[in-house]
Amino acid sequence: MLRKKCRELFPVSWRDTAVACAFLAAATVLCVALWSIDPSGGYASMVFVLAVVCIARFTTGYLYSTIASFVGVVCTNYIFTYPYWALNFTIAGYPLTFIAMLAVSIITSALTTQIKDHERLRLETEKEKLRTNLLRAISHDIRTPLTSIVGSVSAILENDEKLSAETKRELLSHIQEEARWLITMVENLLSITRMSNQEAQLSKQPEVLEEVVGGAVQKFRGRYPKIHISVTPPAEFAVVSMDVMLIEQVLINLMENAAIHGKGTTEIRISFQEEGHQVTIVVEDDGGGVDPKLLPHILEDSFALIQDQRSDTKRNMGIGLSVCRSIIAAHGGTIRARNTARGAEFSITLPLYEEEESHV
Repeated sequence: MLRKKCRELFPVSWRDTAVACAFLAAATVLCVALWSIDPSGGYASMVFVLAVVCIARFTTGYLYSTIASFVGVVCTNYIFTYPYWALNFTIAGYPLTFIAMLAVSIITSALTTQIKDHERLRLETEKEKLRTNLLRAISHDIRTPLTSIVGSVSAILENDEKLSAETKRELLSHIQEEARWLITMVENLLSITRMSNQEAQLSKQPEVLEEVVGGAVQKFRGRYPKIHISVTPPAEFAVVSMDVMLIEQVLINLMENAAIHGKGTTEIRISFQEEGHQVTIVVEDDGGGVDPKLLPHILEDSFALIQDQRSDTKRNMGIGLSVCRSIIAAHGGTIRARNTARGAEFSITLPLYEEEESHV
C-alpha cells in the first residue's frame, strides 16, 4: 500500500524527465546570459524558482519539482554566487532560499495535482452524462424502425396471398428505408465509440480532398437517387491529412441530414474555398433551412435539446451532427452551420497537408 502511494506521489516517466531537464537547462542558460550582463548573480534564485514552478506545473507528482528545487539551490550557490564554482554553505540566507524553493515546488505540485484531479473528475462526469444522454436518445430511435420493420415483414408473411404486388413493393421499400437508416445510426455509433476511445489513434494519411468528397457523394447517391448533387471542383488539388472513413462519414451525415430534415430538399451543392493554409468544404441544400431556435446549438454535444424537438422521433439529427463536430475537431478543423436564402449551409474547414508538414 505504501509503495503504491509513493508511486502515485512520485511517478517516473521519460516525458516528465525531459520536461524537467529542459526547464532546468533553460534556466541555466538564462542565468549565464544575465550573468554576462550583471555578475552580481542576485537574479539566479528567482530564475530557478520560476523553473521549479514550471516543472511542478507541467510534470506529474512531486518528484521532479522537488529534485528541481535542490538543483536550483545548488546551482545558485555553486555557479552564480561568489566564490564561483564552489559551494559555500555559510552564505546568509542560503537555508531560507532552499526552504523557499522547496516550499514553492511542493505547494505548486499539490495545487497542480488537485487541479488535474478535478479536471479528470469533471471530464469523467461529462463523459458519463454524455453516455447516458446518448443511450436515452438512441433507445427509442432504434426501437421505432425495428418495430416498423418487424410489422412490415409480418404483414407480408401473414397476408402474402392477399396483398397486391404494389402493396408488397411499398412495404419492402419501407423496410429498405428503415434498414438504411439503421445502418447510418450504427455507423454513427461506431464513430462515437472510436472518437471517445482515448487509446484509439486516427489513421490519418494525405488524401486528395476532391476524391474523398466524390466517394462520399457516390455512396449517398446510392441511398438517395432522387436528390440531385452538384460538385464544384476546387481550382487546385487540395491535399488534407485525414482519416478517410471518418471524413466520408461526416460528409454523408451532412448530406443525409439535408435529405431527411431539409423539408423538401431536391438539390445539394458542394463547393470548395481555399484560403491560406486551409480549405473549406461547403455543403448547401435548397430545403427549408434549420429552425432558428436550434441553429445556435445544432452542433453542440447536447442530445436533450434535440430530444425536445422530436417532430420526427426516428430521425434524430443530433447524433449525426455531434459526430461530425467531434470528427472535424479531431482533425484540427471547424464546422459551422447557417441558413441561407436557399436553405441550410454547413461549412467544414480543414488544414491543408502542407501546413501540417511544416510543424513536423
